[in-house]
Amino acid sequence: MNRIAPAVLSGLLALLAPVACTSPAKSTPAGSGTADTSSHANGAVTAKLSAPVEVGAKVAGDKATITLRFQGPASDVQVNLSGVDGLRVTSDSTPLRGARFEQPTTTTLDVDFAPGDGRSHLVVTVSGNFRGAPLTKVASFSVGEPSVEQQKTQGDVVTGDDGQPIKLMPSSDSAR
Repeated sequence: MNRIAPAVLSGLLALLAPVACTSPAKSTPAGSGTADTSSHANGAVTAKLSAPVEVGAKVAGDKATITLRFQGPASDVQVNLSGVDGLRVTSDSTPLRGARFEQPTTTTLDVDFAPGDGRSHLVVTVSGNFRGAPLTKVASFSVGEPSVEQQKTQGDVVTGDDGQPIKLMPSSDSAR
């Protein structure tokens, strides 16, 4: 086997690693297009492409009103709703399918859900074709207050370069 092939493969995997990382959804200024940027300790900046849509939610009890602000034309738009930490969506989990927007538009969706114990999360995923490119935007909204069990910390909390808290969790031997 060629000795260069493993080196090239390792380099490609290193380049793809930042794409696989996730971070909390952040709003971008209206004129900034479709990239969320994050800084790294070494000063390098990577861009994550996401759909040019702002996602907001007003949560009250077991209902939420989702507001979607499309910043430009979009086609074949689909919105999927799901839950994390025990939250179950009880209304239509795909309230938009194949929608088309010719110009910047704001639309709202009413969502019914059954919250989980303590704090759970409502996840909104918007996907479609935006200016000819298939893109997706994911946003998460917390529901409820953390239970006593959820408040117990298992790891150390540190602050990242961007000022956001990061929880360092211990690894388990069973994962190896």
